[in-house]
Amino acid sequence: MRRYLAILVASIVLLSLCGCGTSVNRYESIYTDLFDTDCTFTAYCSSDEEFETVSNAVYAELSRLDALFDIYDGGEGSLAELNSSGILENADEDILELLDIGVLFYDLSGGKLNIAMGSVLSLWHDARETGILPDDEALAEAANHCDISNLIIDGDTVTLTDPDMSIDVGSIAKGYAADCAAEIAESYGLTSFALDLGGNVKTVGEKPTGKWIIGIQDPDGGILKTVEVSDQSVVTSGDYERYTIIDGETYSHIIDPDTLYPATLYRSVTVICENSSLGDALSTSLFCMDIESGKALAEECGAEVLWVYADGSTESM
Repeated sequence: MRRYLAILVASIVLLSLCGCGTSVNRYESIYTDLFDTDCTFTAYCSSDEEFETVSNAVYAELSRLDALFDIYDGGEGSLAELNSSGILENADEDILELLDIGVLFYDLSGGKLNIAMGSVLSLWHDARETGILPDDEALAEAANHCDISNLIIDGDTVTLTDPDMSIDVGSIAKGYAADCAAEIAESYGLTSFALDLGGNVKTVGEKPTGKWIIGIQDPDGGILKTVEVSDQSVVTSGDYERYTIIDGETYSHIIDPDTLYPATLYRSVTVICENSSLGDALSTSLFCMDIESGKALAEECGAEVLWVYADGSTESM
Protein backbone atom coordinates (compact mmCIF):
# COMPACT_ATOMS: atom_id res chain seq x y z
CA MET A 1 0.00 0.00 0.00
CA ARG A 2 1.10 3.50 -0.67
CA ARG A 3 2.13 5.88 2.09
CA TYR A 4 -1.09 7.87 2.19
CA LEU A 5 -3.38 4.84 2.10
CA ALA A 6 -1.53 3.30 5.02
CA ILE A 7 -2.17 6.47 7.02
CA LEU A 8 -5.86 6.36 6.11
CA VAL A 9 -6.30 2.72 7.10
CA ALA A 10 -4.69 3.31 10.46
CA SER A 11 -6.60 6.61 10.83
CA ILE A 12 -3.59 8.18 12.47
CA VAL A 13 -2.64 11.77 11.76
CA LEU A 14 0.01 13.30 13.99
CA LEU A 15 -0.32 17.06 13.99
CA SER A 16 1.55 19.78 15.85
CA LEU A 17 -0.36 21.57 18.60
CA CYS A 18 1.88 24.62 18.92
CA GLY A 19 0.65 28.07 17.92
CA CYS A 20 1.63 29.91 14.75
CA GLY A 21 3.13 32.85 16.58
CA THR A 22 2.90 34.63 19.89
CA SER A 23 0.31 37.13 18.57
CA VAL A 24 -2.21 35.88 16.04
CA ASN A 25 -5.28 37.15 14.20
CA ARG A 26 -8.11 35.35 12.46
CA TYR A 27 -8.05 35.31 8.64
CA GLU A 28 -10.34 33.73 6.08
CA SER A 29 -10.29 33.00 2.35
CA ILE A 30 -13.20 31.63 0.30
CA TYR A 31 -12.46 29.81 -2.95
CA THR A 32 -15.59 29.61 -5.12
CA ASP A 33 -14.32 27.73 -8.19
CA LEU A 34 -13.18 24.37 -6.79
CA PHE A 35 -14.86 20.96 -6.46
CA ASP A 36 -18.27 22.42 -7.42
CA THR A 37 -18.64 24.04 -3.99
CA ASP A 38 -17.48 26.95 -1.88
CA CYS A 39 -14.25 26.15 -0.03
CA THR A 40 -13.35 28.17 3.07
CA PHE A 41 -9.89 28.36 4.62
CA THR A 42 -9.80 29.88 8.11
CA ALA A 43 -6.51 30.32 9.96
CA TYR A 44 -4.87 32.13 12.84
CA CYS A 45 -1.67 33.82 11.71
CA SER A 46 0.74 36.49 12.87
CA SER A 47 0.47 38.71 9.77
CA ASP A 48 -1.44 39.43 6.58
CA GLU A 49 1.59 38.39 4.57
CA GLU A 50 1.84 35.01 6.29
CA PHE A 51 -1.82 34.23 5.69
CA GLU A 52 -1.74 35.36 2.06
CA THR A 53 1.26 33.15 1.35
CA VAL A 54 -0.31 30.07 2.91
CA SER A 55 -3.76 30.75 1.46
CA ASN A 56 -2.30 30.99 -2.04
CA ALA A 57 -0.44 27.72 -1.53
CA VAL A 58 -3.59 25.98 -0.26
CA TYR A 59 -5.57 27.27 -3.22
CA ALA A 60 -2.88 26.10 -5.65
CA GLU A 61 -2.94 22.60 -4.16
CA LEU A 62 -6.72 22.37 -4.25
CA SER A 63 -6.74 23.64 -7.84
CA ARG A 64 -4.19 21.03 -8.87
CA LEU A 65 -6.20 18.20 -7.31
CA ASP A 66 -9.50 19.51 -8.68
CA ALA A 67 -8.05 19.33 -12.19
CA LEU A 68 -6.57 15.87 -11.65
CA PHE A 69 -9.80 14.41 -10.30
CA ASP A 70 -12.12 16.11 -12.82
CA ILE A 71 -13.93 13.38 -14.78
CA TYR A 72 -15.52 15.73 -17.30
CA ASP A 73 -13.19 18.58 -18.22
CA GLY A 74 -9.84 17.55 -16.74
CA GLY A 75 -6.92 17.78 -19.08
CA GLU A 76 -3.94 15.56 -19.77
CA GLY A 77 -3.16 13.21 -16.90
CA SER A 78 -6.58 13.59 -15.28
CA LEU A 79 -9.33 11.08 -14.59
CA ALA A 80 -11.14 12.53 -17.60
CA GLU A 81 -8.31 11.19 -19.76
CA LEU A 82 -8.56 7.79 -18.08
CA ASN A 83 -12.31 7.64 -18.73
CA SER A 84 -12.00 8.72 -22.36
CA SER A 85 -9.03 6.55 -23.35
CA GLY A 86 -9.29 3.64 -20.91
CA ILE A 87 -5.67 3.98 -19.86
CA LEU A 88 -3.57 6.45 -17.91
CA GLU A 89 0.19 6.03 -18.00
CA ASN A 90 2.59 7.76 -15.61
CA ALA A 91 -0.40 8.53 -13.43
CA ASP A 92 0.06 11.15 -10.74
CA GLU A 93 0.66 9.69 -7.29
CA ASP A 94 -2.43 11.44 -5.97
CA ILE A 95 -4.62 9.72 -8.54
CA LEU A 96 -3.10 6.36 -7.63
CA GLU A 97 -3.67 6.96 -3.93
CA LEU A 98 -7.25 8.15 -4.44
CA LEU A 99 -8.09 5.10 -6.55
CA ASP A 100 -6.55 2.87 -3.89
CA ILE A 101 -8.86 4.44 -1.31
CA GLY A 102 -11.82 3.76 -3.59
CA VAL A 103 -10.88 0.11 -4.00
CA LEU A 104 -10.35 -0.26 -0.26
CA PHE A 105 -13.76 1.17 0.61
CA TYR A 106 -15.49 -0.91 -2.03
CA ASP A 107 -14.35 -3.91 -0.02
CA LEU A 108 -15.00 -2.39 3.41
CA SER A 109 -18.52 -1.24 2.49
CA GLY A 110 -19.56 -4.43 0.73
CA GLY A 111 -19.78 -2.54 -2.55
CA LYS A 112 -21.90 0.33 -1.22
CA LEU A 113 -19.17 2.77 -2.27
CA ASN A 114 -18.13 2.07 -5.84
CA ILE A 115 -15.94 4.53 -7.73
CA ALA A 116 -16.42 2.37 -10.86
CA MET A 117 -20.09 3.41 -11.07
CA GLY A 118 -19.47 6.28 -13.46
CA SER A 119 -21.76 4.86 -16.13
CA VAL A 120 -24.72 4.84 -13.73
CA LEU A 121 -23.89 8.16 -12.09
CA SER A 122 -23.64 9.87 -15.47
CA LEU A 123 -27.27 8.93 -16.17
CA TRP A 124 -28.32 10.59 -12.92
CA HIS A 125 -26.13 13.58 -13.75
CA ASP A 126 -28.06 13.91 -17.01
CA ALA A 127 -31.33 13.58 -15.09
CA ARG A 128 -30.40 16.52 -12.88
CA GLU A 129 -29.63 18.53 -15.99
CA THR A 130 -32.76 17.59 -17.97
CA GLY A 131 -35.35 16.96 -15.25
CA ILE A 132 -36.13 13.56 -16.77
CA LEU A 133 -35.65 10.35 -14.78
CA PRO A 134 -33.18 7.79 -16.15
CA ASP A 135 -34.77 4.90 -17.99
CA ASP A 136 -34.68 1.70 -15.91
CA GLU A 137 -33.36 -0.30 -18.85
CA ALA A 138 -30.59 2.22 -19.38
CA LEU A 139 -29.69 2.04 -15.68
CA ALA A 140 -29.60 -1.77 -15.81
CA GLU A 141 -27.36 -1.70 -18.88
CA ALA A 142 -25.05 0.85 -17.30
CA ALA A 143 -24.83 -1.31 -14.16
CA ASN A 144 -23.26 -4.04 -16.28
CA HIS A 145 -20.18 -1.83 -16.55
CA CYS A 146 -19.48 -1.11 -12.87
CA ASP A 147 -17.29 -4.08 -11.95
CA ILE A 148 -14.43 -2.58 -9.98
CA SER A 149 -12.24 -5.59 -10.80
CA ASN A 150 -11.96 -4.05 -14.28
CA LEU A 151 -9.99 -1.19 -12.73
CA ILE A 152 -6.36 -2.34 -12.95
CA ILE A 153 -3.58 -0.44 -11.19
CA ASP A 154 -0.13 -1.66 -12.20
CA GLY A 155 2.65 0.55 -10.91
CA ASP A 156 1.86 4.03 -12.24
CA THR A 157 -0.38 2.76 -15.06
CA VAL A 158 -4.14 2.63 -14.62
CA THR A 159 -6.29 0.66 -17.06
CA LEU A 160 -10.04 0.20 -17.48
CA THR A 161 -10.45 -3.19 -19.10
CA ASP A 162 -14.16 -2.60 -19.76
CA PRO A 163 -14.37 0.10 -22.46
CA ASP A 164 -17.83 1.13 -21.25
CA MET A 165 -16.75 1.61 -17.63
CA SER A 166 -15.89 5.01 -16.17
CA ILE A 167 -14.56 6.25 -12.86
CA ASP A 168 -16.33 8.77 -10.63
CA VAL A 169 -14.54 9.84 -7.43
CA GLY A 170 -17.07 12.40 -6.22
CA SER A 171 -17.63 10.30 -3.10
CA ILE A 172 -14.04 10.59 -1.89
CA ALA A 173 -12.20 13.40 -3.69
CA LYS A 174 -12.97 16.32 -1.36
CA GLY A 175 -11.82 14.47 1.74
CA TYR A 176 -8.55 13.49 0.10
CA ALA A 177 -8.03 17.05 -1.16
CA ALA A 178 -8.67 18.47 2.31
CA ASP A 179 -5.97 16.25 3.81
CA CYS A 180 -3.48 17.20 1.09
CA ALA A 181 -4.20 20.92 1.42
CA ALA A 182 -3.80 20.67 5.19
CA GLU A 183 -0.36 19.12 4.71
CA ILE A 184 0.58 22.11 2.54
CA ALA A 185 -0.58 24.58 5.20
CA GLU A 186 1.33 22.71 7.89
CA SER A 187 4.47 22.74 5.76
CA TYR A 188 4.43 26.54 6.14
CA GLY A 189 4.34 26.17 9.92
CA LEU A 190 0.62 26.85 10.35
CA THR A 191 -0.80 25.02 13.37
CA SER A 192 -4.24 26.57 13.86
CA PHE A 193 -6.61 26.38 10.91
CA ALA A 194 -9.78 24.83 9.50
CA LEU A 195 -10.58 23.94 5.91
CA ASP A 196 -14.22 23.53 4.84
CA LEU A 197 -14.80 21.89 1.47
CA GLY A 198 -18.57 21.97 1.24
CA GLY A 199 -19.59 19.75 4.13
CA ASN A 200 -16.13 18.33 4.68
CA VAL A 201 -14.42 20.23 7.51
CA LYS A 202 -10.84 19.46 8.54
CA THR A 203 -9.38 21.12 11.62
CA VAL A 204 -5.77 21.36 12.73
CA GLY A 205 -4.85 22.45 16.23
CA GLU A 206 -7.16 24.74 18.16
CA LYS A 207 -8.24 28.36 18.00
CA PRO A 208 -6.61 30.69 20.53
CA THR A 209 -9.88 30.48 22.50
CA GLY A 210 -10.15 26.70 22.42
CA LYS A 211 -11.44 23.95 20.17
CA TRP A 212 -13.13 24.53 16.83
CA ILE A 213 -16.93 24.57 17.06
CA ILE A 214 -18.51 22.89 14.02
CA GLY A 215 -22.24 23.03 13.35
CA ILE A 216 -23.95 19.92 11.98
CA GLN A 217 -26.74 21.03 9.71
CA ASP A 218 -30.33 19.97 10.22
CA PRO A 219 -31.55 18.64 6.86
CA ASP A 220 -34.71 20.71 7.34
CA GLY A 221 -32.75 23.89 8.04
CA GLY A 222 -30.72 25.40 10.85
CA ILE A 223 -28.18 23.65 13.04
CA LEU A 224 -28.99 20.24 14.48
CA LYS A 225 -26.11 20.24 16.96
CA THR A 226 -22.58 21.52 17.39
CA VAL A 227 -19.40 19.58 18.12
CA GLU A 228 -16.08 20.77 19.49
CA VAL A 229 -13.05 19.31 17.73
CA SER A 230 -9.32 19.74 17.26
CA ASP A 231 -7.14 17.76 14.85
CA GLN A 232 -10.29 16.06 13.57
CA SER A 233 -12.51 16.10 10.51
CA VAL A 234 -16.29 16.46 10.47
CA VAL A 235 -17.78 15.15 7.23
CA THR A 236 -21.47 15.04 6.29
CA SER A 237 -23.21 13.27 3.43
CA GLY A 238 -26.81 14.39 3.00
CA ASP A 239 -29.75 14.64 0.63
CA TYR A 240 -30.49 18.33 1.22
CA GLU A 241 -27.87 20.26 -0.77
CA ARG A 242 -27.33 18.40 -4.05
CA TYR A 243 -30.64 17.08 -5.32
CA THR A 244 -33.17 17.43 -8.09
CA ILE A 245 -36.97 17.50 -8.09
CA ILE A 246 -38.59 15.51 -10.89
CA ASP A 247 -42.37 15.19 -11.19
CA GLY A 248 -42.73 16.43 -7.63
CA GLU A 249 -40.33 13.86 -6.16
CA THR A 250 -36.95 14.76 -4.65
CA TYR A 251 -33.92 12.72 -5.70
CA SER A 252 -30.56 13.12 -3.96
CA HIS A 253 -27.17 12.73 -5.62
CA ILE A 254 -26.07 9.71 -3.53
CA ILE A 255 -26.92 6.59 -5.53
CA ASP A 256 -27.27 3.16 -3.92
CA PRO A 257 -25.32 0.68 -6.07
CA ASP A 258 -27.88 -2.04 -5.34
CA THR A 259 -31.04 -0.15 -6.32
CA LEU A 260 -29.39 2.21 -8.84
CA TYR A 261 -31.61 4.92 -7.32
CA PRO A 262 -30.85 7.54 -4.67
CA ALA A 263 -30.45 6.07 -1.18
CA THR A 264 -33.39 6.92 1.08
CA LEU A 265 -32.55 5.38 4.48
CA TYR A 266 -31.24 8.65 5.93
CA ARG A 267 -31.41 12.40 5.46
CA SER A 268 -27.77 12.76 6.48
CA VAL A 269 -24.82 10.91 7.95
CA THR A 270 -22.07 12.82 9.75
CA VAL A 271 -18.71 11.23 10.55
CA ILE A 272 -16.15 12.58 13.02
CA CYS A 273 -12.66 11.11 12.71
CA GLU A 274 -9.04 12.18 12.41
CA ASN A 275 -8.65 11.73 8.68
CA SER A 276 -10.73 13.63 6.12
CA SER A 277 -10.30 11.00 3.42
CA LEU A 278 -11.61 8.37 5.80
CA GLY A 279 -14.50 10.62 6.83
CA ASP A 280 -15.54 11.32 3.24
CA ALA A 281 -15.43 7.68 2.14
CA LEU A 282 -17.11 6.50 5.32
CA SER A 283 -19.98 9.01 5.30
CA THR A 284 -20.88 8.10 1.72
CA SER A 285 -20.65 4.38 2.47
CA LEU A 286 -22.81 4.63 5.59
CA PHE A 287 -25.44 6.67 3.76
CA CYS A 288 -26.22 3.57 1.68
CA MET A 289 -25.82 0.94 4.42
CA ASP A 290 -28.36 -0.35 6.92
CA ILE A 291 -27.76 0.87 10.46
CA GLU A 292 -26.29 -2.34 11.88
CA SER A 293 -23.83 -2.82 9.03
CA GLY A 294 -22.98 0.86 9.22
CA LYS A 295 -22.29 0.72 12.95
CA ALA A 296 -19.98 -2.25 12.46
CA LEU A 297 -18.00 -0.43 9.77
CA ALA A 298 -17.85 2.79 11.79
CA GLU A 299 -16.52 0.89 14.80
CA GLU A 300 -13.94 -0.84 12.62
CA CYS A 301 -12.78 2.58 11.39
CA GLY A 302 -12.79 4.13 14.87
CA ALA A 303 -15.21 6.91 13.91
CA GLU A 304 -18.01 8.75 15.68
CA VAL A 305 -21.22 8.93 13.62
CA LEU A 306 -24.54 10.75 13.71
CA TRP A 307 -27.34 9.38 11.53
CA VAL A 308 -30.44 11.45 10.76
CA TYR A 309 -33.25 9.17 9.59
CA ALA A 310 -35.83 10.00 6.94
CA ASP A 311 -38.40 10.75 9.68
CA GLY A 312 -36.03 13.23 11.38
CA SER A 313 -35.05 11.00 14.31
CA THR A 314 -31.37 10.54 15.05
CA GLU A 315 -28.96 7.85 16.19
CA SER A 316 -25.32 8.18 17.14
CA MET A 317 -22.31 6.19 18.22
